[in-house]
Amino acid sequence: MRGPSTTRGQSLQIGAILLFGFLLIGLTTAQASLVPADVSRAELDHSQRVADQAVALSTAAFETRVTGRPQPTTLDLGPDYPDRLLFVYPPPAAGTLRTTEPSTLAIDNAAAVTDNGSFDTFWNGTSRSYETRAITYEPRYRELDAALRYRLEHGVLAARHDSAASIEMATNRQPVVDETEISLLVVDGELSATGIDTESVVIERVTDATTVEIDNSGGPIRLRLPTQLPAATWRDTILDSQSAVDSVAVAGDVATVTLDSAETYELTIHKLTVGTNATASSATYLRNASGTDSDYSFDVRDQYNDRIDGTATVWVYNDSNYGSPYTSFTVPADLQPRPPGERCYTLRKGVTDVDAPATYESTAGGCS
Repeated sequence: MRGPSTTRGQSLQIGAILLFGFLLIGLTTAQASLVPADVSRAELDHSQRVADQAVALSTAAFETRVTGRPQPTTLDLGPDYPDRLLFVYPPPAAGTLRTTEPSTLAIDNAAAVTDNGSFDTFWNGTSRSYETRAITYEPRYRELDAALRYRLEHGVLAARHDSAASIEMATNRQPVVDETEISLLVVDGELSATGIDTESVVIERVTDATTVEIDNSGGPIRLRLPTQLPAATWRDTILDSQSAVDSVAVAGDVATVTLDSAETYELTIHKLTVGTNATASSATYLRNASGTDSDYSFDVRDQYNDRIDGTATVWVYNDSNYGSPYTSFTVPADLQPRPPGERCYTLRKGVTDVDAPATYESTAGGCS
C-alpha cells in the first residue's frame, strides 16, 4: 500500500508536466500570432520610412541638377525586425537599390538658332542620342503584401504596385518640358546594393548646364524618352497643362513627346552620375567662338554642349580652313597624328596661333 508522500509526488510531477505543456502551447500560439504581427509592423514602418527616403532621393537629384552641388542621401534597404526572448524571428528580407541598364534618349529635328556664338554645327536637325539610366528600389517583405517599387526616371519619381503607379512631383519641379524650356536628365553610373543596411547615395552633376536655343528643322522637335510609365501618365500628370506639347505617345517602352513647331525652345542637357563606372564626356564638335575671349575662332564642345578646356594639348584636324568650325573631326590619342590627306591643327589653351607648335602631317603631306 502506497503512502501519502508517493501520491503527492506523482501529483507534483503531473502538475509540472501540465504546466510545461500549457507553456509550450502558449509559446507556440504566441510564435504563430505575435511574431507575424511584429514582422508586419516592422515592415509597415519600413515601407512608410522608405517612401520618404525615395522622395528625398528625387529631391537630391533635382537640387543637384539646379545647383550643381553633390547631394548625399540615404535609403534603408530592408526592415529591422524586433528581437524578443524565447521567440524566433525570420531574417529580414533584402531590398535592392540599383541603376537600370542603359537606354537611349534621343532628340529629333532640333536646330540651333543661328547667332554669333552658334551651336548649329552640331544642332543642325540631325537626331542626337544619349545613353541614360533609371534608378530603382524594390523592397522585399515577408508579411506585408503592398510593397511599392520605386523608379526615378527623367526627374520623375514613380511608385508602382502591380499595374498601378503613382507619381511624385513637388511644386516647381516640372520635368522635361516647362513652357518653352526643355530640361533633359542623363543619368550615368552603376549602382547596385542588396541587403538590409542603410545605403548612402551621392548624386553629382558633371555638366555645366549649357543652354542652347533651338527650333525645329524638317519637322517638329521630338523627344524620345525611355520609360516604364503609360502614355496617360505622361499626358495627364507629367506634362499636363504644357501648351507647347502637341502630343505624347508610348510604344516599346519609349515615350515620344512632340512639341509645337511654332515655338523656339531653350534646351539644357544635364548629366548626373551615381555609383561607379560613369563614362567621361568626350570632344564632339566645334562651335563658332568669334567675338569671345577664346584664342581661336572656334572652341571644342562635348555632347552636352559644354566647352572642353583641358590643360593638355587638344588635337583637332579636318579638311577645311582654320577659321571655320566643322562637325566632322576626330580627337586622336596619338600625340603625333598623321591623318593622310587631311589638314591638321594643334590647339593648346592659352597659346595663340602664331605661337602654336608646328603641325604634323602625313608622309604624303597636306598639312599647312
